[in-house]
Amino acid sequence: MRLSENEIRALVLITRSEVPVHPHDLYEELGLQSESVSRIITRLKDKGLVERAGGEILLAGTPPAEAFKRLYYSHRASPLPEILSGRRVELLSRLGQSPRSLEALAEETDISSDTVYYYLQGLRPLGIVSRSRQGKAYLYSFNYIIWKELKDFVTALREFQVLRLVPREALLIRSYENSVLFKSLKQQDATPTSFSSYSEYGIKLGLRDYYYTLPKRELFIGEIFIHSLDSAEDYRQRLFCILFYLKNRDELKDARHPMMKSIRAVLRGEHIKGYPTVEEIEEQAELYEIAFKLTISQREEK
Repeated sequence: MRLSENEIRALVLITRSEVPVHPHDLYEELGLQSESVSRIITRLKDKGLVERAGGEILLAGTPPAEAFKRLYYSHRASPLPEILSGRRVELLSRLGQSPRSLEALAEETDISSDTVYYYLQGLRPLGIVSRSRQGKAYLYSFNYIIWKELKDFVTALREFQVLRLVPREALLIRSYENSVLFKSLKQQDATPTSFSSYSEYGIKLGLRDYYYTLPKRELFIGEIFIHSLDSAEDYRQRLFCILFYLKNRDELKDARHPMMKSIRAVLRGEHIKGYPTVEEIEEQAELYEIAFKLTISQREEK
């Protein structure tokens, strides 16, 4: 998720203008050739930040554009090109989730450690990023109390980019950091996941919907399981999740998801509203040749 300095400069000019901006005004203000300005406008439009009205340019009516407007008017004296350019938005998106070490940020974003360090050193004096020591390591945090509008913009821009991946006729189930999970009544040019991938692991289901993720990529079994947990809307689908978990317990024993607490409780013999009983699980497990026999005296480790 990149923004160039000139893109941000152009966005600032469009945001602060009380009337739509003509490209010629951007040529003069930015000191660039018309072809360069045209490319900048196209990239900003693709990011959902501006739109064309005839031959003029104005701020789009999208969440990221509105968030940028709030950011600009709250911090108009701040050097926004220096704060947002390059891959800083991606870095801030990661920091917005939880404190991270420099090494973790470099690994998760695939930005070189030297560049991550350069970005962080520039953001710290502005109060955007703070640093604390944990053992021998330093952890960096996003100071979203002071920079709430910046966090809102980073989040809105990321979500807009992710949501653009979802086909028009599909239904979004969940958006993640860099991917989306959705279902459709029609087959899509996307990577099958969730319940649509269960047949690859010996659990064939007759489902109406197709479940997919984008962008396309190779999925590990843990991702497929998490996607199915996020997809599960009713009792029957929760039963499918439990069967998949039982069949692949060795690979999924460390799975982390809010539903896992209830699943483990059910497998210990507890009755949880909206979930199948042990007896119902045993019956379905036998149909799929999944070894599962549980008495109340037998307990699954948490």
